[in-house]
Amino acid sequence: MMRRWSSLFFRVGPIRALLEALVLSFLVWGIISVFAGSGQGIAPFMNAHVLADPLFLFWFALRLRPFKGHWWRQTIITLLIGGGMSLALAAVFRFLFDKTYARFPGEYAQLAFPVTFAIILLNFGAYFAGRIGPRILMFWDQLRRTRLIWALTHAQVMVVAFGAGVLIIAADLILILTHSGPGFRIISTTVGLLIVSVITMIAIVPPSALFSYFAMHRTINRVQALTMATSSLRDSNYAVRVSVKGEDEVAQLQADFNTMAANLESAMHELQEERDTVSSLLQSRRELIASVSHELRTPVATLRGYLETTLIHWDDISLATLHHDLRVMEDEVVHLQKLVEDLFTLARSEVGRLALQCKPTDVGNMIRRIVDASVSLAWTKSKIDLVAEVPDDTPVVFVDPVRVEQAIQNLLHNGLRHTPPGGIIAVVVLVEAEVVVIQVKDTGEGIAPHDLPHVWERFYQAESARTGMGGGSGLGLALVKEWVEAMGGMVSVESVPGEGSCFSIRFPAMQQVKLVESEA
Repeated sequence: MMRRWSSLFFRVGPIRALLEALVLSFLVWGIISVFAGSGQGIAPFMNAHVLADPLFLFWFALRLRPFKGHWWRQTIITLLIGGGMSLALAAVFRFLFDKTYARFPGEYAQLAFPVTFAIILLNFGAYFAGRIGPRILMFWDQLRRTRLIWALTHAQVMVVAFGAGVLIIAADLILILTHSGPGFRIISTTVGLLIVSVITMIAIVPPSALFSYFAMHRTINRVQALTMATSSLRDSNYAVRVSVKGEDEVAQLQADFNTMAANLESAMHELQEERDTVSSLLQSRRELIASVSHELRTPVATLRGYLETTLIHWDDISLATLHHDLRVMEDEVVHLQKLVEDLFTLARSEVGRLALQCKPTDVGNMIRRIVDASVSLAWTKSKIDLVAEVPDDTPVVFVDPVRVEQAIQNLLHNGLRHTPPGGIIAVVVLVEAEVVVIQVKDTGEGIAPHDLPHVWERFYQAESARTGMGGGSGLGLALVKEWVEAMGGMVSVESVPGEGSCFSIRFPAMQQVKLVESEA
């Protein structure tokens, strides 16, 4: 409310302020003339001065903008203007009073000096109130808007001030309209009521503020604690909470704040996780693009080199050389096709679209079949013995048989690439505490300790694979891990350089799967 009315305070220059004050004072003169009539004696004349002159000075002081310069310079100018205008209006009043006195001799002659002096004080008081009052009110308004204790005190003071104002205005109007006495009676009545009102406010404000402080101390402390928690929450401290005390509206607000802070903390935590996930995916995507570019470049360059050589020497090339070059190009195309298929499978797994058709599967029979089909080729091409060690009572597991077979084939292919001729690769099935373990062991070159933690990463190849015994894409083991974990299993690896490696796949047995599903 005070901010809405503050646009009236100290806004115009001296000329406009003087004109506005004159219009307002003439309006008051007119109202008094209409309601008071001609009257007898000098009462209407004095009543008009008593009301119009202070109102004129009050409005002039209220609207006049502040003067420039230091505060002491502004104070001197304010006092000079207020005192000068008060004396001028009092002189006008005394002049008119003396002229009127000639027609109304007697007791009125004794009133000239005290009434004139009272009018000077009243006028200067009105001017002073117009200059100082708005500043006090704005300061008070700032207090009550920033502190709850002062807002409560303000409400109580306003009741007293409003009642005093209504009483003063009513008394003045009654004295004016009933012609019950000359101006000094109005002055004395107004001043008396003002003094009583000020004393009442002085008597009420300190006890009221003290009572409000003690009565609202706990509530204000709770609100202040809530304010501090809100500021802390604004500064990104999402773990902040306030203790809920009581059962009133403030307690409900505290509980709602805690709920809001908890929800916000959870949301920010989820956003943080999503941001980290997106950042990780973007980094993985960049690594994927770089690795794919590198892996695809090798077979493509090999194909291009052989094709260019064949085309350049087409007329001189022998049939045996042509057959050899075509065989190399076929191997490179197969390698390229395998790499593309691995990339496609890996991409589908990454976006959650890898098709899995899980069902009860006897992995023992599956491994016997895979080993029987591959043993002859392994010996023919690499001179490596391939054996299977599968117990007869292997438990059934709930998996996708196609993906499990692909995983075992990838592990076998990895073992064949890293096992020298004369070595052995064994596929072993073990049963450990309701868990079926599939192990692919080889007697190959092994894996260095610094390479071991990274073998399941995409496109990662050990140093030996990069320096001659490679030929892989670095995706085979990554795909094994993706498939096994998608089916609820686990992968691990153990290796001793120069002695061989053991890759393990663990699936819960069918009975354990049923138990977990029933508990869920």
